[in-house]
Amino acid sequence: MTVIVYSSKSGSSRKYAESLGARVGLSVYAVGEQPSDERIVFFGWLRKDEVVGVRDVDRSKIIAVGVVGLDTQGRFNSRAVSDRNDLKVPLYYLRGWIDKSKLNPLDKGVLLAVAVMMKLQGLNEFNTPIFNAMRQGGSFYDEKYLDPIETFIKSME
Repeated sequence: MTVIVYSSKSGSSRKYAESLGARVGLSVYAVGEQPSDERIVFFGWLRKDEVVGVRDVDRSKIIAVGVVGLDTQGRFNSRAVSDRNDLKVPLYYLRGWIDKSKLNPLDKGVLLAVAVMMKLQGLNEFNTPIFNAMRQGGSFYDEKYLDPIETFIKSME
């Protein structure tokens, strides 16, 4: 049996996990609440190349990982993320969101610093939406990102 497990800070990993669970009929759990004897499709948010929360589950049970971030899919480095998190399973990139109301002052300060660096390096058509989301919050959520994960899960049945 397979379950979906998520780690979420501002809700996007949880939303993707719950949406996929509804689409494919799998149970969804937060990290630490999942059964110990099930295969796992894991959803976690990306901090640099770290998938937050993935080290809190038995990685030998993970069959796929949904990595939630803000950047465009073309810049996602799956090799670096796989290596950093010791993952040997398929990774799927999903664009999430920032809900600034759920962030602590330190997280808000980090976002501000990153936004300042982005502005100093120059804004363009690709990074301006991310810059705006870091400053004001914003969503890139789209269920189309779940399609390849759904296909993968169905192929495992």
